[in-house]
Amino acid sequence: MAQVSTPMPIGSLLRPLRLDRSRMVQWLIFALTAALMLAPALPILLQVFVDRPLYENGWALTLDNLGEILSSSKIGSIAITTGLFALFSVAIAEVVGIGAALLIGRTDLPGRKVMGDILMWPLYLSHLIFALGWVVMYGPSGFITQFIAQSTGSEPLNLYSLAGMSLVAGISQAPLAYLYCLYGAVRSVDPTLEAAARTVGAGPMQVLMKVTLPLMVPSIITSTALNLVIAVETLSIPLFLATPARIETLSTFLYEEGIAASNPNHGIVAGSSILLMVLVGSALAVQRILLSQSHRFETVKGKGSRPMTLSLGKFRWPLAALCAALLFAFVLIPIFGIVLRAFTSFLSPLVPIERVLTVGNFEKLLTNSANIRAIVNTLEISFISAGLGTLLAVCVALVVQRSGFRWSGILEALAYSPRIVPGMITGLGVFYAAVVFPPMGWLRGNIGILVVAYVMATLPLALGVIQPAIVQISRDLDNAARTVGADWVNAMRLIMLPLLKPALLGAFVLLFVFHLKSYVIAIFLMAPGLEVMGVSMLSLWTNGDVGELAAFATIQMVMIAVLLVFSRILLGVKIYD
Repeated sequence: MAQVSTPMPIGSLLRPLRLDRSRMVQWLIFALTAALMLAPALPILLQVFVDRPLYENGWALTLDNLGEILSSSKIGSIAITTGLFALFSVAIAEVVGIGAALLIGRTDLPGRKVMGDILMWPLYLSHLIFALGWVVMYGPSGFITQFIAQSTGSEPLNLYSLAGMSLVAGISQAPLAYLYCLYGAVRSVDPTLEAAARTVGAGPMQVLMKVTLPLMVPSIITSTALNLVIAVETLSIPLFLATPARIETLSTFLYEEGIAASNPNHGIVAGSSILLMVLVGSALAVQRILLSQSHRFETVKGKGSRPMTLSLGKFRWPLAALCAALLFAFVLIPIFGIVLRAFTSFLSPLVPIERVLTVGNFEKLLTNSANIRAIVNTLEISFISAGLGTLLAVCVALVVQRSGFRWSGILEALAYSPRIVPGMITGLGVFYAAVVFPPMGWLRGNIGILVVAYVMATLPLALGVIQPAIVQISRDLDNAARTVGADWVNAMRLIMLPLLKPALLGAFVLLFVFHLKSYVIAIFLMAPGLEVMGVSMLSLWTNGDVGELAAFATIQMVMIAVLLVFSRILLGVKIYD
């Protein structure tokens, strides 16, 4: 008698398909991330060892470029200058940021909320705009410099010097140190430690210096490493302030040799790029080593706690006056100077401002079709890049944090690898990749090449917002979906993504602001029709059109302010609270 086989349930037939689909999606995310990260890096490395630009035919392998870099006293001197500039600017940024975090986050300093908000303003502006403000007000021909020179007979500050550009860079990077120290340590210190110090007679300043400050070490190390990376790769501040004094950094050397030169030496540019990446990678490696024992600084356990507010006593108002004066001089005056210069034909304390008021700078700026195209391109590229960057970041984060993907560790390392690649080098790598790899050739001549570069460069920034949010969501939620038959794709789509909505909005806004003010990434990718605001402003500076540049900077500041207000009121997204 023939045995009749029982048909398998449809669910049993589909289950392997679902598993395959999940694994296929995870491999697709891995492959896309690997291609995005590695494709631009490999051509730069290759360019170091060939005798002509990669886009020319007939090139051959050579060690001449490497030998020239290693034997060049000029490049060695530039590297030392870059290191000194980075160290000085980071020292200023950390001192200001740590001091602000302690005073604003833990004391009864009058006006601390307003001061904290003002301190954050340089973070929302590009270095180009902030440097312009300092030049307009504190440069050799600046309004404040000339006013003081007429009153006292001497200039207060030589802005065109290593010290001057370190000061400007340090103030512009201080908000990062402030944020890391404020949220990473100051607001999470166990108050019982400080209370114990008070019971044995320690005053408020002693508590801050001997208890709170030592517990901030991990946050200080992290912010120091990040600010070192930013200082090494920054372009506009050395270009505006160091070039007149014939001081070169690696970023200005790359700009002059790769962009401004009529016949760029691509081998030297690529080799210098590798040197720049080594400096950045070294800073991050030191950070990793120093943070290997960060568990020794844990103070927040399972019990909830609220840090106490320390009284400054008789120092309360003098410190408030000092902080307000510094913020006014170092942040508000440069920003106000940009707006003032935008609405004047020229700026001098010898001429009453009302006599030189004009809107001519804006008229000249906006009647140029290239500038209008730059504004439109910037908005379009920023929106698309922020959207795609947020999408890729959440996909990578979910694979790393919420899957059993075998190569999740390598995927995470690839996703964070742009941290060691300065933005200018990212743009250079994408340019080479579009030339060398045929599958990427379609990117040339359209905004796609800028979108790819922006998404690659800012992926770690988006992951820094999304990954902590995923960690805070219990695994029980997506595991419950898996137990009722959902595969990994559906569990992530139906459970995790709705819960991650606030983090995704925050990442999108953060990326949008970053792309809106960015220009370094796009320098090597410019072509007719692909103008963006930052690079157009850099061209205006090179041509000496300071009035138009100030008008352009004012427009960008208004755009960023509107975006931040819109995101806070309508979307509930706060980059800083």
